[in-house]
Amino acid sequence: MVKLTGSRQEQILKLLLSTTAGMSIDELAAQLEISRNAVKQHLTGLEKDQLVQEAALNSTGGRPARSYTLTEQGRNRLPKQYPWFCNLLLGELKTELGETALRQMLWRMGVNLAQSLAPQFSGKDPAQKQSALVELMQSLGYHAEMDPEQAQPTIKAVNCVYHDLAQQHPELCEFDRALITTLLNRPVEQTACMALQDCACKFKICNTSA
Repeated sequence: MVKLTGSRQEQILKLLLSTTAGMSIDELAAQLEISRNAVKQHLTGLEKDQLVQEAALNSTGGRPARSYTLTEQGRNRLPKQYPWFCNLLLGELKTELGETALRQMLWRMGVNLAQSLAPQFSGKDPAQKQSALVELMQSLGYHAEMDPEQAQPTIKAVNCVYHDLAQQHPELCEFDRALITTLLNRPVEQTACMALQDCACKFKICNTSA
């Protein structure tokens, strides 16, 4: 029996997760002990958000009933344990490789990602590259901006996208530094770090070309 907690829509997602064949409106209504109309309203919202989809008609001996199943986006909406697994993985890598080698690996990962994004920065002057980088970091969830309080160009990010992991594995900051350094083609000095209890992560862009 699925333990039903959270909002009605979360409960529907959990019920649909438990069956690959899908469930009809009547089946969902019976499980949730609510009306068919209420289930329809919730399903309409979930379909609009692309979390559920209509499946095949089920014949139960009477009138065929339309079933609903989770989309891949719906499955991904349910809780996952990625941070827990990543923490285990980074800990194992540090044990196997050592801290220095782990830092080097994360730096290479940042460089590789930057190289794949390089065409977006081609032909831009330094200021345009900085704007493009801030926009990229915004799309990745960093909540980044150019820090207006700094005399030298500095990127300020108020959301560390892997904050809990970075607190346990500060080597992760190598990835950010490599990404920023490579995309801007400038050396970068990290002057603040949220993982070290600062209010934001700050990356000062140096004037000398890398």
